[in-house]
Amino acid sequence: MLYGFFLGVAACAIWGLIYLVPLMLPQYDPVLIACGRFFVYGLVCVVIAPFQWKTLKRLTRQDWFSALRLVIFGHLVYYWCLSSCVSFSGPPLAGMMMAWIPVLVAIIANTRAKRQGQGLAWKRLLPPLGVLLLGMVVANWTEFQYYVYEQDTPAETFGLGILAGIAGLLLWTWYPIRNADWLLAHRDVSPQAWITAQGLMVLPVSTVAYFVAANALLPADVGLLGETPVRMIWVMLMAGVACSWLAGALWNAMSQKLPPALGGQLIVFETIFSVIYAHVWRADWPTWSMTLGMIMLLVGVVASLRAFR
Repeated sequence: MLYGFFLGVAACAIWGLIYLVPLMLPQYDPVLIACGRFFVYGLVCVVIAPFQWKTLKRLTRQDWFSALRLVIFGHLVYYWCLSSCVSFSGPPLAGMMMAWIPVLVAIIANTRAKRQGQGLAWKRLLPPLGVLLLGMVVANWTEFQYYVYEQDTPAETFGLGILAGIAGLLLWTWYPIRNADWLLAHRDVSPQAWITAQGLMVLPVSTVAYFVAANALLPADVGLLGETPVRMIWVMLMAGVACSWLAGALWNAMSQKLPPALGGQLIVFETIFSVIYAHVWRADWPTWSMTLGMIMLLVGVVASLRAFR
């Protein structure tokens, strides 16, 4: 269980970087950022696939369809929603919206497990979840106030960011549960091969989507890579290689070792790292509320580990 915990934390430490991508590329539309990230992810999987072919060729047509559905909605569309939320309403609001993911995932997964005669007693699960949710709000509160009062964002744009955040919340409540279901039912498939399969399925979709979006959203005189092509390439490499394949492989490995009701809670570390990275990006020190909130998050996760153990 402890090894699975560290795998989940490592995945979230890398995923936390994706909150910075829209800030690194402010002149690019979130659609382009999402499609570019998963285009690179798909190319990486094409290179890796020959080394995992023995496993990949055992996947059935239904398995490939499951991989396509998971990667389209759980990665591509989700990241478009997250990038839109960050671009329109700021990283703090995105972090607060995503705070509900571990709570919702744990409640849904535990409800399903209890229907099968398993699961954890609610009196043991709900207190840690309450601490997690409260800690997430406390950790992000001053960040939220900073963005609302220090940034000059129109109300309509801010509202679009909220809607995008809600959509992303729902998608990533669905994804870890369904993804873990598949991995637990196919323990003979390595987590690395499964994340590669998802990347292979998203490549044609992201390729077409990027070219369509680039022609529609970019000025004709800047080319397909936009105004800062070198920066775009480097940021997309980071997002596609590290934040997609590597982090996804770590998360899948965790999903085969921890029950979904516990594994889903570890997504809180993505928000913790994203807030830390945001402070580094701004060259600013964390506030007392952020420090207190992170302590509460750690307490909530440790309490969950003890409850499941």
